[in-house]
Amino acid sequence: MMKECTQLGYQQRLVRVVDYIYQNLDAPLDVNTLADVACMSPYHFHRIYRLMTGETINTSIRRLRLSMSASDLIRTDNSIASIAKKFSYSSIEAYSRAFTKLFRQPPSEYRQLHRSSPNTLAQLSPQNWMKFQPLYDQENQLMYPVEITEIPTIHLIGVKHQGDYMKIGQAFDKLCMYAGSHNLFTERSRSFGIYYHDPKTVPIEELESIACISVDDPNQVIDDEQIIKLSIPAGRAATLMFKGPYAELEQPYAWLFGQWLPQSEQSLADHPAFEEYLNAPQDTAPQDLLTRIYCLLK
Repeated sequence: MMKECTQLGYQQRLVRVVDYIYQNLDAPLDVNTLADVACMSPYHFHRIYRLMTGETINTSIRRLRLSMSASDLIRTDNSIASIAKKFSYSSIEAYSRAFTKLFRQPPSEYRQLHRSSPNTLAQLSPQNWMKFQPLYDQENQLMYPVEITEIPTIHLIGVKHQGDYMKIGQAFDKLCMYAGSHNLFTERSRSFGIYYHDPKTVPIEELESIACISVDDPNQVIDDEQIIKLSIPAGRAATLMFKGPYAELEQPYAWLFGQWLPQSEQSLADHPAFEEYLNAPQDTAPQDLLTRIYCLLK
């Protein structure tokens, strides 16, 4: 019992650290400050954070800053110098080296490619996904494959997130710490994000989403007020697989709703779109992230 209580105490302390990091990605984040937020000695904070999250604190901060900067490169006209400064890089050169190491191309090339080619092809491994129907545009160019499939009811626990969808990782970090401390992860666990609004039409501060993981027992007892229980209903769904950074997910969504749906003769059910994450950014390069987008159908 003492061990369990201690573990829960560490979880609650690290949740405060997660909130602080996401709220201050554009400010200095030194280990001593974060250890203070966690009410831990800096000497022990390093190890506890790594064991409970699976990566070092410096790796987390670097990954989050670079991922958010990729979003800024696509979404804004801000100069690369200003983006580098925003995310606490001392120079364009330092930022470019770090960005290139993670994304495998310099920030200038990344911006040019993903702003000028909104219909970039999804790079799918054929051994991973089958039964997709490739669609073609007027120039006979391969577009995003879509599958229509039946899905069962999926029972979930989740943490609500309000604001920029690119920051839903904040809710996932809290959820994973809870699930880990309560031994809820199994070999059957799946990771989902449910998104309630169109980010192109709803103000960013009003966007609502939920970070979720699947659970075997829908009657699972929850002892944290931030954790909610919900489910995705069984039914027919149109699914689209995307391979690439989360910052680029607006591209397949635009194609799915703007091109595939009007031509498909399908009607959407009254349920928000949701995503399943088949690997994790902690141990996967951004270009290799696999996200499956779901839209329930009538």
